[in-house]
Amino acid sequence: MSTLLEQLYRGKIYPAENIVVRPPEYKELQQKISDEKIYFNSILSSDDGKRFEDLGDMELDRSAVYAFENFAYGFRLGIGLILEILNTSPIDTKE
Repeated sequence: MSTLLEQLYRGKIYPAENIVVRPPEYKELQQKISDEKIYFNSILSSDDGKRFEDLGDMELDRSAVYAFENFAYGFRLGIGLILEILNTSPIDTKE
């Protein structure tokens, strides 16, 4: 079994594709969004429908950028915590 570092280097880890959203609220919200898209696509002209779809694509792109920034911040925060711990003297538990 390869290390995390090797898996990351070889492109075997895809954090954005491996996220599993578990809260039931997510699925409910996803279904509501899907229902609304179907509704609006049914009442919009084909040109407006296309613009609506393009808007959805732009929102997905924006969400991907935000997710990456969130991931990067969490990663930097985690590394910062590790470095802080490694640079701190051990706690003296002897009294």
